[in-house]
Amino acid sequence: MTTMKKRQLPKLLPALAIAAALLSGCSMFRKKPPAPPVQPQVTVAVPISGTELDLANIEKVRFGDTLKAYPVNRYVDPRDPNMLHEAHLVYRKETAASWNLSPHAPTTVPLGPVLAVSDPAEKPSPSNTDIEQRMNAQTRLMAALTEQNETLVAEVARLNRELARTREALGNATKSNPSATAP
Repeated sequence: MTTMKKRQLPKLLPALAIAAALLSGCSMFRKKPPAPPVQPQVTVAVPISGTELDLANIEKVRFGDTLKAYPVNRYVDPRDPNMLHEAHLVYRKETAASWNLSPHAPTTVPLGPVLAVSDPAEKPSPSNTDIEQRMNAQTRLMAALTEQNETLVAEVARLNRELARTREALGNATKSNPSATAP
């Protein structure tokens, strides 16, 4: 029995190979349903509250670079006269990024359990009694200045009269004795 199986095996091998080829060939022509697209796993960075500044507030903390673009016309390369450079833009950093050390934002001042906004540009308006006191002080000051002015005007008038009398006396003395004033 074993000899018979050994004799039939070489005859069956080509038939088995042809059958395998036909079966595999049939599966090649059958359309397979398309595989669902594989979505790549994307890790999304979730911002943590209080760690990122929005674009509106970033200038309150740091100033960015200032860049300028300068157009350059065609020119011959100064190092190699066989090269021609076409017109293009040259970008130059005018100012570097820096920290904003003087923000114009109101400062919060802790006042115990309550916070108040302290804006140095805004002062409370004075009360009516305060305005009245200041007006009375100004009135007293103006009265004192007026009194001093009148005293000074009277003193200047007195000195002018004395000066006129002295000139008159000196003029009379020179008329009566002309040699007394000559050197």
